[in-house]
Amino acid sequence: MSAPEGLIQQWLAIPTAVEDAIRDVPAATLDVQVSPDGLTVRETVHHIAESVFIASHIILAAKARPGMVYDWSWVWPNREWQIRLGYPRVPIESSLALLQALCRHVAAFVQATEDGSQCGVQLLDSPGAALYTRTVEELLAEQVAHTQEHLGPAIAAIASASRS
Repeated sequence: MSAPEGLIQQWLAIPTAVEDAIRDVPAATLDVQVSPDGLTVRETVHHIAESVFIASHIILAAKARPGMVYDWSWVWPNREWQIRLGYPRVPIESSLALLQALCRHVAAFVQATEDGSQCGVQLLDSPGAALYTRTVEELLAEQVAHTQEHLGPAIAAIASASRS
């Protein structure tokens, strides 16, 4: 069974949602912190892009070798991660382009086969942790929700900065 059309449309809408959130935002506002201990607006854009990038790779693995173990224990996108990757200084255009390309590409290969959304992968979050299984459909839905969870506070921070 292919992924529900509504879910595919939500996945495909991720880049537009991010672009809409930051459209016409002054460059200085991109460096406003979303929360006192959190990411800046700029870093949030990069975080969403890398999250889609990693989810895309997991989805590719699930489709290529259903049931395989995918170790993503190396992923820990905290403040130090952002600094190590240089995200505070990286222009957002590359992340926006990555989002556009990946969302279209993943949607195309998920829809290319009848079982595209039901393939599963076992995920390992940390060394020694219990494995858990996610289907492609679940991964897509989780990524849509993850994007919304980050965009809401970023939009609020942009609005707050524009009132100052």
